[in-house]
Amino acid sequence: MKIYQAAAALVFGLILSASAEAAVKAAAVTGTVNPVNGMLSTSGNFSYTYPQINGTAVAVAAGTTAFSATLTVNGVARTYILMRPVAAATAAPLLILLHPINTTPMQMANLTKVINFVATQNFWVVLPQAVNGQWEDDISRSGTDDTNFISALIDSLVTQGADATRVYAAGYSDGAFMSERLACELSTKIAAFGIDAGAVIANSPTYCKPAVQRPKLYIMGTNDPIVPYNGGRLGVDSAAASMAFWVGLQHCGGTVASMLPTLVSDGTTVQLTDYTGCTAGNDLRLYTVYNGGHAWPNGITQTAGKTTQNLDATGIIWSFASAYHR
Repeated sequence: MKIYQAAAALVFGLILSASAEAAVKAAAVTGTVNPVNGMLSTSGNFSYTYPQINGTAVAVAAGTTAFSATLTVNGVARTYILMRPVAAATAAPLLILLHPINTTPMQMANLTKVINFVATQNFWVVLPQAVNGQWEDDISRSGTDDTNFISALIDSLVTQGADATRVYAAGYSDGAFMSERLACELSTKIAAFGIDAGAVIANSPTYCKPAVQRPKLYIMGTNDPIVPYNGGRLGVDSAAASMAFWVGLQHCGGTVASMLPTLVSDGTTVQLTDYTGCTAGNDLRLYTVYNGGHAWPNGITQTAGKTTQNLDATGIIWSFASAYHR
């Protein structure tokens, strides 16, 4: 359900800021991810190259590689970008990262700064391309080519060295809704999910029947005009209703809420709500960004509303998801 298409032209003016990120340093950069806010602390500055991938300059950190490839599924050639350490370990964890509507995997790679995490945390990230820039994210529709494509992509990457037990999926906006669909339809292959600037589609209780429950992390801004935190947009639930849906399926028993430390006075604050005692799916979390807009926290993006610098979406999703195996 493309409930946010009309606003897409105002939302996704994505930029690549080379000057803010680039520095020359030959030594390998190591780093750790803060499990509270996802911020990456490194031993030094990254050195980048900016190869053209499918016509877009993509930041690639020293010690990593990135390339475009295709996979034919049901007679359709689908493209994706794979980013991984040059010294590719066998049985590498794999993060599937799904782009917003009318954007590209290259733009998603740049705005999330995921290459910094690939370089320091030694995982692979695959960024698939949606047909015509739009994911088929509405689970009530019978067309499941995107689900089939991602399933086949997982199988292909496992043969290349990815760990079949440590595959994770996350997305932003339209990609968040697609990640949610995967939680309904592909939980046998994916160990944990991240959903940023997305909510549960209102008809999900009828159609969403996961074979097994998995951990899920949501990030939602209270001032998001595209996916309103308190609901009000036809066909999409509020944050509270979205969490209630998964609480029911994961059989969670309570909540614990805490405010994250404010790192930057940018007009936003972040609250973590842990849904505790889940007897299915292990873990369910909601990061509420007060005064936050339709954004990827700490990402390079121009968007609708504020992009908080008090939470790093890439880091917190990786820190959360990577703790789990299927």
